[in-house]
Amino acid sequence: MAAYLNVLGDIIQSAVFDYLDNTFSSLRGISQIIYVGTLIICAFVMALYVYAKILHGKKASPIVIGLIAAPGVIGLISLLFGRVNYTVTESGQYYNVGFVVLFCYFIGFLYIFGTLLLSITFRDRLRKDDALAITAGLLAWAILAFFQFKFHGYQVSSIAIMLMALILFLSSENPREYYEKDIPGVKNEDAFDLVITERFGLSKSFFIVSVIFTGKTMILNGEDRKKLYSLQGEIAKMAEEATKESSYLSSWNTLSYIIENPESVEKLMSLINNYKDDSGNYKLTYAVLEVPKHTKKADEALQILRYVSGEYIYTHYSPNLVIDNKIIDKMVYRNTIEDVVRAAVKDKAFEVYYQPILSVKEGKFISTEALVRLKRADTENYISPEDFIPIAEKCGLIQEIDDLVFEKVCSFIAKENLSSYGIRKVEVNLSGNEVVDRKTYARLIGKMEKYHIPAKMINFEITETAYINNDDAFKHNVQKLKELGSTFSMDDFGSGYSNLLELLKMDYVMVKMDKEFIWNCMDLDKPENMRMLEYSINFLKDYGLHVLAEGVETIDQAKTLIEKGVEYLQGFYYSRPLPENEYIEFLKAQKGDRL
Repeated sequence: MAAYLNVLGDIIQSAVFDYLDNTFSSLRGISQIIYVGTLIICAFVMALYVYAKILHGKKASPIVIGLIAAPGVIGLISLLFGRVNYTVTESGQYYNVGFVVLFCYFIGFLYIFGTLLLSITFRDRLRKDDALAITAGLLAWAILAFFQFKFHGYQVSSIAIMLMALILFLSSENPREYYEKDIPGVKNEDAFDLVITERFGLSKSFFIVSVIFTGKTMILNGEDRKKLYSLQGEIAKMAEEATKESSYLSSWNTLSYIIENPESVEKLMSLINNYKDDSGNYKLTYAVLEVPKHTKKADEALQILRYVSGEYIYTHYSPNLVIDNKIIDKMVYRNTIEDVVRAAVKDKAFEVYYQPILSVKEGKFISTEALVRLKRADTENYISPEDFIPIAEKCGLIQEIDDLVFEKVCSFIAKENLSSYGIRKVEVNLSGNEVVDRKTYARLIGKMEKYHIPAKMINFEITETAYINNDDAFKHNVQKLKELGSTFSMDDFGSGYSNLLELLKMDYVMVKMDKEFIWNCMDLDKPENMRMLEYSINFLKDYGLHVLAEGVETIDQAKTLIEKGVEYLQGFYYSRPLPENEYIEFLKAQKGDRL
């Protein structure tokens, strides 16, 4: 708007001077005031724009705004009460002159260079595209403004202002850039972040309402994505008709709405609760965050929403979810764990414990599982792997952790000569997303060669098999490691992604039955569940696989599992996971005559 007024003022001034004679001196003076005044206003508005960008939704300081506005106010007052003169070049072109004009031009230059300095100093608070656009636009503005000041009669400052506006529009304020390409009418994550930042700056109460789509898996192929986009588009259309609010794809699986009226919130909740997905592929969860009741910061609100639609929703399913302080506390706890994990990766502070595995046939502990442990440096308490492993996977740190653990395992095997205690295999977890990395084979074999560990002594337990979506790399790593003598087992059979289909993907030698699956099958209140355990064990053995049962905690469990045909047993009944020194003492003390 300011740029438009300046161009209009430039046109009016040019028309008055070109088509009206000296008898219209008052009109000429007014046109000069309008033109020079709108120059100052444009420069002031640009300074406010950059200041707002830097704030990221934080409340603007009235003192700072006053300081920014002061030069402009002084300039406008001088225009109204001072004398604005003009003269003519040799070629007959009019231009403004006089002390008041020079003073106002000085203020304009002050705004331009001050804003340029501000954008450069605080460029880390701006998006990269915004920082480049603002800097380039201001430099172009300054150059053209100086050209007009130096070479009288060339009205190029309006061109500079419009060029500034065009650069900002094309790079950071282009409406098309804020819409999803695959879901017509739905705005994207960048638009959502921007509008949230702006709304927090208004200091008004409102609700952020999200519709979260949870499917059977987070790994989607092309056809799955098309179906999800279609469903999201349908929901967005219905929601906009009900609430009259824009739809934002705030995350790949989440549509979000910013609503002030509680009645509209109720309408949307009713719509989502009554909607039925005919395909049955997705469940819809309605989540609402009240602002500023539960958060007063834009960046914290965005963090909460992404936590809820990401990790939280997959472990705490509910059709209606009111985001409260309990959920926020869980997010804070999750973030503290992430900090601990990152520090532990940097400092190589992970520990490895060993849990003995009993061979039923031999009555001896001939193998063991290596388990990673993480201690909080501030409390000396351990963090459960069930807590930090998923976070490490989300952060892309699981590969580094696997490498650290495998290095420690190889070092321990060599240092203590475990084979001398009768240990033939050490079970090591290998995450699904690592086994599809083409460099994995080289890393693993490199560590085994470094410590002179025979590959046949390592059995890799494949976890989270849903990540195995690159069959070529997967087969390459498995084949190379098997050629050297290593074996593979499926971990946590009966839960998660460890299922019959995954058994067909590779030649496992062993299946480890998940403890929760075993406990449910052995539930005394549901004796019919035992048939599932018997069927699973017989099926796996008929398929040529060895069967190991995890979570053995009592003698009765051990006897039942042995009767049903389980060949290997692991659990607290025999031993908890032990640190290196205690595990060696355990091996020295074992008699080999325990169930």
